[in-house]
Amino acid sequence: MAGKGKLVTQTVKLGIKYGPQIWVATQALRDPAKEAANKAISSERARRQAMAHAKSLADGSILKVYRGDVAHWVVFSGDEAVGVHPQTDIPPSALVERADLTKRIRPDDKVKATARAKDAAAAALRRAKPNQIN
Repeated sequence: MAGKGKLVTQTVKLGIKYGPQIWVATQALRDPAKEAANKAISSERARRQAMAHAKSLADGSILKVYRGDVAHWVVFSGDEAVGVHPQTDIPPSALVERADLTKRIRPDDKVKATARAKDAAAAALRRAKPNQIN
């Protein structure tokens, strides 16, 4: 293939020129990336725990609510809030006092990818700082 040597040469030159800058950037961004990944993993773990809890209840359902920038999954039995995942010292009734209860998810409901994408976009906007471009 013609030009393969030229491509390798150009890649090596760019690596030598920008390699140290890339290394510094990866070191600086490592901790925030780990923190964001751990936050997403813990939120998904809490959702799974809440869904398992809701499956064990009669007419169980879950609702995602936010307290600050932390997502909490409130578990309902019928129309009564009975638990929160992850555990918090705030009572479930205080978490859902202004929430839209029509958005509850039942264990047998299938959540579409578009709905999950909209939720992820809303969460990203919620994390953004005012007057700052991400």
